[in-house]
Parts: sequence; C-alpha cells; structure tokens
Amino acid sequence: MKILYIASNIPLPTLKSNRIVLTIAEKMSQFCDISFVFPAARVFPPFSFMKKYKPLANLKPWTDGIFALKPLRYLRLPGKKLSYFLIDSIHPKRYVEKNALPDLCHAHFIMPDGYIALKIKEKYNTPYMVSVRTGDIRHLKALERKSSVYGKFIKVLKNADKIIVHNRPQQEFIARLGFDSVIIPHGIESGALNDAAEKADSPIIISVVAELIRRKNIDWVIRAVKDYSGKQPVQLMIAGDGVCREELLRLAAHTPNIHFLGKISHEEVMSLLEKSHIFALPSINETFGLVYLEAAAKYNAVICCRDEGVDGLFDDRTEMMFCEGYDDFKAMLNKLIEHPEERKIMADNGFTKVKNYTWEDVRSQYIEIYRQVVSR
Repeated sequence: MKILYIASNIPLPTLKSNRIVLTIAEKMSQFCDISFVFPAARVFPPFSFMKKYKPLANLKPWTDGIFALKPLRYLRLPGKKLSYFLIDSIHPKRYVEKNALPDLCHAHFIMPDGYIALKIKEKYNTPYMVSVRTGDIRHLKALERKSSVYGKFIKVLKNADKIIVHNRPQQEFIARLGFDSVIIPHGIESGALNDAAEKADSPIIISVVAELIRRKNIDWVIRAVKDYSGKQPVQLMIAGDGVCREELLRLAAHTPNIHFLGKISHEEVMSLLEKSHIFALPSINETFGLVYLEAAAKYNAVICCRDEGVDGLFDDRTEMMFCEGYDDFKAMLNKLIEHPEERKIMADNGFTKVKNYTWEDVRSQYIEIYRQVVSR
C-alpha cells in the first residue's frame, strides 16, 4: 500500500517538535510505502515574523531519517476564528501530479491536514482517514458553529473514511459531534517493559518528565512535595527544560529534596523511571502523553489529570490515578507516599495493562484499519 501522511505536527529543520508521527511512520514503513507532505502556512506580514510562522517562510524539501518531507503551501489568517478561512488556496493537485497517487491518505490533524486529504479525495476518489488531536478539539471549541471555518472541520470529519482518536475523552467529544471513531494509542518499545523491577524501599522517588511549561502543572507537584508532612523520606526528580524553569526554581527554593535535572536523553529518562516509585504529571491539553506508558512500563504508580492523555486506557484508582484539580492531586500523591502496598498494587496493575500498548500491537491496529479503508 502507498500511504500519504499529511502531517503538520512534525519537527522542521529549524523547529523542534514531537516526533510521534514520524515514529508511527517508521513502524509502518516495514509494511507500507509511506510518503510525507507538510502543510506549510503562508501568512501575511507582520504575522509572518511570529515565532510559530517564521521557520515556514523559506522552507524547502528536507529529509528526516528515512523520509523525504515536502512542504505544501496554503494561506492562513491569524487567530482561530479566521485561521482556515483561505484554506481553499491550497492545491494538492500539483503535489499529486508530481508524485505517485497514494492508495490512502492519513491526515494527522483535522485542519489543515484533513482538508488536504479531502481535496485529494474529491479530485481522485482516494480514501482518507484522519487522526483527531487535542489541538483540533480546542480549535473546534473556540469556533462558532455557524462559522465557515467550523463547517470545514465538520466537512473533513463527515467525509473521512475512518476517524482515529487516541483516548476516551477525544472519542466522546467526536461522538457528540455525531461521528464514530476508533481509539488507537501510541506505543512503547517492548524492550522498555521491566519484568522484574527491583527498587530500593527508601527514599520514595517521585519523577516528573516534561517540558517546563505552564500547562504541565509541575508547580502542583512541587507544592505537594513541599507541603508533605509525613514521615516517609521523599525525593522529587524533575527532568526537562522550558520557559517556566526559573519560576519553578523559585517555587522550589530552599527545598533540598527537590532536584532539577534539566533536559536529559531518552536513555536517562528511562533510567530515572526505573528508579522512581511514583510518576506525577497532572498535565492538561494532552493528546496522549507517551511518557505515562513508559512510566508504567518501569513499575511506577502514575498520577495524571482526568479527561486528558491516557484517560480511558487505564482504569482509575486501580491501574492509574486521574485527578481533578490540585487538592485531589495532592491527596492522591500523599496516599501513594504513605501506603506502599497501594503504590505497589497500582504499579503492578499499570504494568500489566501497558503490555497491551507496545508498538507491535499498535502497528497491527493501524495495518488492519489501512487494509479495511483501502479495500472499500
């Protein structure tokens, strides 16, 4: 099968970003012929000088690993309400005429990715599927239902041959719009699973791995650890860097059991998770959060936010804990610190469940859906 990935959420030569779509493509490339197109927004001055658009101005085709990546231009207006008002300026026909017509398009956002797939389907009758992400949902919530941009989002969903989501809250939102979807999580490497994790009983290590930005709510973890007044020895290890680093350093000042590790390699992250007992990241606006799976694979009791990330993939209070607000989070963290038997049960159950989410399993789900859509 020839699959065209239309993905605006991939790293650029001059802009780092999450690599998850490239990772999916790498896993699928053993079974499919994967090609890429990157929707590159063209905005008018002075907005073209904004940090998010500046790297797109002179973007040329580039390579990343085994993939050749090609930009496809479209006009974009600033702000959510008008953002895709000029999306019809895009011309995927030019791309298709220069490249082989795919058997299937897989768009990794509703907009603009899915709209390009829709245009290809209208012109060449090529089926497409679309992955819905938290960014799409935030965008839809910000739009008026009668607006033309909202209508474009709905048109993409209505004409998609399959809709993919990554967790239960996303699926429920799409269902409220009147569309069926299939949950496919992201995966972990099977080698990340620790079948016999031996951890020192003391101190209790709490780990955080994230970009230090506001929506990750790392300040919750710091405050909860500072306020902990029990007798258990606790160490908080924070891995990552970001714009909130100085603010978080000030919050943690004069607290000797809180440690900032800075940005560390993936191998060092996995080593940290092997040593830690609790992984705490009450992040919001999470499409998935692969690190939650990695933490569970290393026998951590995991605390997340409800209706975010991996909610719906793990059972609340038995396989992971999903909090609602700071007070709830603090109570959960204190409980896991104070009760080692509950912490162990949570880690055991989470480890058992995460075995279902290896890349081998995820890849099989994608292959089956690709075959179903193409065979129609």
